[in-house]
Amino acid sequence: MTSHWLKALFLILAGLAPAAHAYLPLVDNQPLAFRSCPLDRPVSTQTLLGHIGSINIDCRVNGIDVVYTLTVPPGCEKGGCGLILDVHGMTMNASQQNAGTKLRQHGWTAKQYGAPTPFIVVQPNMTDLFDREKILDTDSIADPDQFSGGAYLNEIPNINFFVNHLIALYRVDTARTHMYGFSRGGNTVNAFYCELGLSSVFASYGIGGHGFRCPPHKPVMLIVGDSDNRHPGAIADAEARVRALGGVTTTAIVNDPGYVTPRYVVTWAGLQRQGRHHHLRLQRGNFRLETLRHSGSTLPLAGHCHPSRDYNSWLVCHANMETGRKLIDFFIQNPRR
Repeated sequence: MTSHWLKALFLILAGLAPAAHAYLPLVDNQPLAFRSCPLDRPVSTQTLLGHIGSINIDCRVNGIDVVYTLTVPPGCEKGGCGLILDVHGMTMNASQQNAGTKLRQHGWTAKQYGAPTPFIVVQPNMTDLFDREKILDTDSIADPDQFSGGAYLNEIPNINFFVNHLIALYRVDTARTHMYGFSRGGNTVNAFYCELGLSSVFASYGIGGHGFRCPPHKPVMLIVGDSDNRHPGAIADAEARVRALGGVTTTAIVNDPGYVTPRYVVTWAGLQRQGRHHHLRLQRGNFRLETLRHSGSTLPLAGHCHPSRDYNSWLVCHANMETGRKLIDFFIQNPRR
């Protein structure tokens, strides 16, 4: 290989460095687990020093193996807490997902925001193609669209089993069960909500970096970046679908006059666009759609990112909002009715 090719390869690798930690687990996104399901008893994951902690639990259903990262605030082992399922996107894992949503932290402190109890947060670690047991997990891409962002269809029976196991074991308040997914995780939310008859598992839903594709019947929050070229019309389509029902009231929660005039900041990953956001609520009876369009952008996926006030991952973009705080407020306001 000539020196020119070596130099080009070095530049490519250097450019991918911010994303390398996400793509390296492509072989298997699942962390080591020292417990397996079904769990024998409910426990808190609070550390000995009183900090937020989590445990990894391996669960096998119908030959499909998933490791879950579970965060249980103190007191929730006694029953009565809410539960949030937080599903990552392609090439990601639970740790990366939480870097964007911070739902472990927000669920832990939810009483500060008006919740009657904290939330248990469960974040699966899914396999996209290469699996440590199967080598090639071809079921994960049975549908050609799946490898480009389709739902984690083969893992859904596993997710459904584990969530219901936690609901029973921890005596979860079933009026306060909620689901959020980003990118391929957002497509998995659509599968629960729209196609597989599982929408009753959760009281309300959140979708990030993806569209919403069926008639609305349970509260939904949609978070999409303006420069997310994968789903450019997602918010407009969802709002049009709800307005077509008639009798809809519209309220601007955040009407930011500087929304379309972003600034730029320098981070360890390079130049990032610091965005703002616009937050709209459409209400029809007990149904509510809330949409958040943000102008944050990061490399290399532009607006396909989790908006946050601090930059901590290549899939997190600067914005004047916190994804997890918006979600936790929405979930608190939308229990099962």
